[in-house]
Amino acid sequence: MNRKLLDVGVSLAVIAAAGLIFWDSLRYRPGTYDPLGSGTMPRMVAVAVIALCLVAIAQTLLGSPAKRGLAEEVEDFERRPWLAVAIFGYLVAAAILVYLAIPFGIVGSLLLFASTLSIKKGERAIVLPAAACSVAFGFGLSYLFGSVFGVDLP
Repeated sequence: MNRKLLDVGVSLAVIAAAGLIFWDSLRYRPGTYDPLGSGTMPRMVAVAVIALCLVAIAQTLLGSPAKRGLAEEVEDFERRPWLAVAIFGYLVAAAILVYLAIPFGIVGSLLLFASTLSIKKGERAIVLPAAACSVAFGFGLSYLFGSVFGVDLP
């Protein structure tokens, strides 16, 4: 299969998923501090993802400026398509956990921890720092958005 066609197809699939998230987030009620509510963050992230996918499609079809100057690909770069599939699986699992009413801090921490371990290929040296950072970010962001900004987290 043509590499450009594959890149555009993946980007269109991600745009479709982000569009579904945007559409689904429209049903959430406004939060305590309008316009922030539980639907605001998913809408903002969905719009950002769609915009980045459109940029990726444009770069693929027009040729990115970074690739024009390179005579050969970087040899240190390792393609890991399994990583994209794994992180997509983690996101699906996180969505299911949120749907089952597991607190956002726990789900966020688990998602960050699993993603970090997958990216670093399960290196033993990264386990404790990844756990500490994941807990700090997961619960810290939950506190920041839930308590400070007043976003009604689902």
